[in-house]
Amino acid sequence: MGDGSGQRRGVREAPDRAAQAGGSFTTAVQEMFGSLAHRYDRFNHWASLGLDYGWRRAAIRSLHLSADAKVLDVATGTGDLAFTASRRARKTAAFDFSFQMIEIAAQKANKGDVEGVYFQVARAEQVPFRDGSFHGATSAFAMRNVKPMLDEVLVEIHRVLQPGGRVAILEFSRPPAAPVRWVHGLYVRSIMPRIGRWLAGSSEPFEYLHRSIEEWLRPEEFAGRLRAAGFAEVGYRRLAMGTVALHIGRKGD
Repeated sequence: MGDGSGQRRGVREAPDRAAQAGGSFTTAVQEMFGSLAHRYDRFNHWASLGLDYGWRRAAIRSLHLSADAKVLDVATGTGDLAFTASRRARKTAAFDFSFQMIEIAAQKANKGDVEGVYFQVARAEQVPFRDGSFHGATSAFAMRNVKPMLDEVLVEIHRVLQPGGRVAILEFSRPPAAPVRWVHGLYVRSIMPRIGRWLAGSSEPFEYLHRSIEEWLRPEEFAGRLRAAGFAEVGYRRLAMGTVALHIGRKGD
């Protein structure tokens, strides 16, 4: 797992490199996460130093859910945010375009005897639900990976929310304080790929992670994209010294 041979067999070219070479960014994302699926949770918890649990709870609290609420988790990965939502909502639907991720999410639900959570394979720019189906929508650290079709994804999330429904999106951010930005940059650029090689057998996806964070929108820019998609009461809250941003918005009545 740690000798690097698995990198060439299991993890293909990073999405940004594939796009630069004339390939499909979306297909490369799908293949990359499919290859990481079985070691994805372990990496997340180690690399975030366990802070990811609190980030997910903060996202769900910001939705102000009632006990009978229905929630949609977009690009759910292995389902951790959907499981967090299920503790407060009556029904949680979750999807991802990686079959391998959804397979693991469903296994986790069965093993934990979790009720009220439903998983399926779908694309974020083609949400497979009717208009106004949900009281809340969430997504965690996926927007960078749908950047080429970001506006379509946000419009789709807005479409499937009921009037008054809220969205909560977690995404990485560059810290505003220079010392924190330097330390975080060193961690993501140099240390995280080493953790990735140890836990996931490859460093390439985590080198892509660093590049995608560096190229990602500033929180105020992403807030503008939410407004352009139709959301009101848009805002964001910095978490973990600004390394993560929790973005919120509301669909008008």
